[in-house]
Amino acid sequence: MGLSFFFSKHQVDRSQQSIDSQQNLKSELLSFTAPQLKTHLLAFSLSLAYLVYLVVTSARIGIPRDESIYFYAADRFVDWFVQIPKLGWSVFSEETIYDGFKVNHEHPMLMKMLFGLSHHYLHVKWSLISDPILAYRLPTMLLGGATVYLTSLLGSCLGGLWLGLSSALFLIGMPRLFFHAHLACFDLPVTAMWLFIALAYFWAWFDQKWILGSGVALGLGLATKLNAFFAPFSLLLLSIYHLVQIKDRKQKTRWFKHYAMVALSMIILGLAVFWLHWPWLYDQTWSRLVEYISFHARHVHYPVDYLGTLYHGPPFPIHFPFVFTLFTIPVAVLILGIIGIFKLIHLSWQRWQTRNTSLPIELFILINLMAPILIIALPNTPIFGGTKHWMPSMPFLAITAAWALLNIMKHINLVKNRMITGLTIIALVAPGLWLTHEYGAHGPAWYNSIAGGAPGAAEMRMPRNFWGYSSIEMLPWLNQRDKSSKAVFWHNATGLAVHHYKKAHWLDRNIQSTGDWTYPYADWALYHHQQEKLPEEVDLWWRYGTPLPVEGFFIESVQQVGVYGSVQAREQLEQP
Repeated sequence: MGLSFFFSKHQVDRSQQSIDSQQNLKSELLSFTAPQLKTHLLAFSLSLAYLVYLVVTSARIGIPRDESIYFYAADRFVDWFVQIPKLGWSVFSEETIYDGFKVNHEHPMLMKMLFGLSHHYLHVKWSLISDPILAYRLPTMLLGGATVYLTSLLGSCLGGLWLGLSSALFLIGMPRLFFHAHLACFDLPVTAMWLFIALAYFWAWFDQKWILGSGVALGLGLATKLNAFFAPFSLLLLSIYHLVQIKDRKQKTRWFKHYAMVALSMIILGLAVFWLHWPWLYDQTWSRLVEYISFHARHVHYPVDYLGTLYHGPPFPIHFPFVFTLFTIPVAVLILGIIGIFKLIHLSWQRWQTRNTSLPIELFILINLMAPILIIALPNTPIFGGTKHWMPSMPFLAITAAWALLNIMKHINLVKNRMITGLTIIALVAPGLWLTHEYGAHGPAWYNSIAGGAPGAAEMRMPRNFWGYSSIEMLPWLNQRDKSSKAVFWHNATGLAVHHYKKAHWLDRNIQSTGDWTYPYADWALYHHQQEKLPEEVDLWWRYGTPLPVEGFFIESVQQVGVYGSVQAREQLEQP
């Protein structure tokens, strides 16, 4: 009798513990609250402020090699586009499409279309923007603002206005993301698109209209850059997890139909939007699609200097994106983000153990945060782009860091005091905002204090340059040189970039580009520091008879770009 009573009581205790555990878990799990007007106003205000700051700082950002090529491809699209009124349907002839889209056809057209149309109408035709480079870049900047808007919106819906505010500010205070948010390239746009795809999937949980929206979102993502191809597979894993958790047959059937409809939308609408946006695929569709996929499947591997080893090809170290992230995110965001990631993992594991069937929002954040990083961690994935290739993780890292911060404050009873909450958030976001203002124009050269800043990163032999963009720091100096010494070897900067510097009046029109590998004929030679380019710097020493540059640009005493001069040019420099 006593023994049976003991077991009955023990079972009741365990049952009560299970109920308490479920209630505690439920209180910790993330939940969704529909956005209100104030939620949208906060998100819009932050995104508008970011957009304005991107616009006014555009002239601080140099033109990387790939951006100059996208300028050219955008112009070729406009050449095709303006023929539509004259040629009508014949504009879709094989020859006309080839002329309009052959340049840089290894990438989809959506952003190049927007770059070209923005430049053509806002600068050339309507003269609304005087700076032609800004006119090309404006679509990326708008998507930068949209990324901040969506990040703040998601944060607010998951944890209130404080989470929305701090998530957006953590994202804004990322120097490398700030740099890429200026460029007429694809890395910030695909970050925005990955976020949009994920949110369309997320919103479809609560509103079935977004089932169609998820397909359109994926199509726009695929039309931006190949990275978006991996987003639906990450979301597929999340869908499978959710279905496995559900035990009720009716509920499982209902959610299976839901996810099947999302998948069909992404496959049918996604591929339709992708094909429709790109006239290059209208003719020879299959062969050109295979060519596109093959190009990226066998992508060239540019050399990357990483922790003292110059990698020319795979296998690449699995830890590359993790170490790079450790060194390139503001420390407050990094530490809070790591705490948040472990908390998300813990909650996801508890959810699995308790068979909690509510929507797995924690896993939604975690998967979208980790998937872009894990893709780059694969040994055969090209790593030459550095952090820009897993930038789609950053909005989710910002939300995770902000969520961790507010959770910590909640546990120590600080979150109830608005003033303390606000001051704490300001104290933690301010360093990132200052670093972005101070170093954002040279984002690829910025490293946090864990790496030891730029000097520590240089000592560890981490890359510090990005395809010639730092030439911009030498433009004022070159503009002041004698008119008889105007021939310049630009090293990693392209002739197209030089052309656009002149067009924007950032560079004296009398200064000439001698072309690639033509430093013997140049009065001045720029050298952008990259480890694999050191033999070229030695060639400059021999050509100009000195190992010392006459001018340069440095970040924390670490050279980013140097200028060498011929004997005659140096003599003129020494004259009063």
